[in-house]
Amino acid sequence: MIICFSAENKNIDSILSSRFENGKYFIFIDDQNKVMEVVLNKIKDKGTVYLVAEKRPDLVITGNITPNSFDFLQASGIKIASGIFGISVREAFKRYAKGKIKEAKEIPGAGRGRIL
Repeated sequence: MIICFSAENKNIDSILSSRFENGKYFIFIDDQNKVMEVVLNKIKDKGTVYLVAEKRPDLVITGNITPNSFDFLQASGIKIASGIFGISVREAFKRYAKGKIKEAKEIPGAGRGRIL
């Protein structure tokens, strides 16, 4: 399984980014082959979702994520675990491995942040 983490810096001890679209780096970890790839997010905001989807991760672990990005990733077959704050990529990886981080099925909130 390939897991993508939105991160503030380019190493595994970096804090997770509080917002997916503004993450400075994306760290992709293949948990079976123990391979890590770091990608600089030069795009920011709306184009970020394409940068990540192109790498075909199975799961994205991040802080907040916009409804549009959430929908796009989900439609691309990528699972999302959002609302994860204040911990490092390493700690998030450990928590996911222990089953403490779960996939989000939808973004909570009335109207999902959209004007009704």
